[in-house]
This record gives sequence, structure tokens and C-alpha cells, in this order.
Amino acid sequence: MLANLAGNAVKFTPSGGHVSLTADAVGDAVDVCVSDTGPGIPCAEIDTVVEPFVQLHTGAKRGGWGLGLFIARGLTQLMGGELLVRSTIGVGTRFTVRLAAATSAAAARRRAPATRVA
Repeated sequence: MLANLAGNAVKFTPSGGHVSLTADAVGDAVDVCVSDTGPGIPCAEIDTVVEPFVQLHTGAKRGGWGLGLFIARGLTQLMGGELLVRSTIGVGTRFTVRLAAATSAAAARRRAPATRVA
């Protein structure tokens, strides 16, 4: 997931721009963010950009099938997390993978009733 998000950030950030990867504890979760200073995503397209086979038309050939963000979102959801997108045209985009902190996940498993397989 992170390799795809970072690869997209590099691909869409013009020369001289910046890409960053950060991680922060936020309550019982961990946010891992990939931010760039690329062209940004129009508000009307933020919800669709994570759908399969969707690519933004930025005027430049970027390659790919338009599956990376869809797969990143699916993997994040499989781990009980969410993929958040925040973008401003002309400023850049920030993708956040929010996952339950390991200690929270372990505590939840301890509270969950055991399942017995016969």
C-alpha cells in the first residue's frame, strides 16, 4: 500500500517538489501519511480516484491501469482501517492509511470470546 502511495506521489510531483512519509499515533490508531506537492486532485474526483480503472486526466501520460489506489484502499479495509484522501489543487495531496494501533488490536483480541473448532 505504502509503496503504491509513495510511487504515485513521486510520479505526480513535478521536479523540485516534495514527497514525505510520516507516521503518527492518533488515539488508538496509527496514521501513516504520504504527502506530495503535486497538482492536487479536484474535489469532485476524490471519491472516484480510488475506484478501479480510474485515472485522472492531467494532460500527461503517467502509465498504469488505475488499480493502485483501489488495491491500497481494499488492503487497508481488510486490516480494519481506512484510506483517507485530502487534496488541494495547486498545493498537493495527502493520503492517510489509518490503522488500529497494535496494542488496541491485541486488547480487542483478548476481549473477544474464543472460538472453538471441532
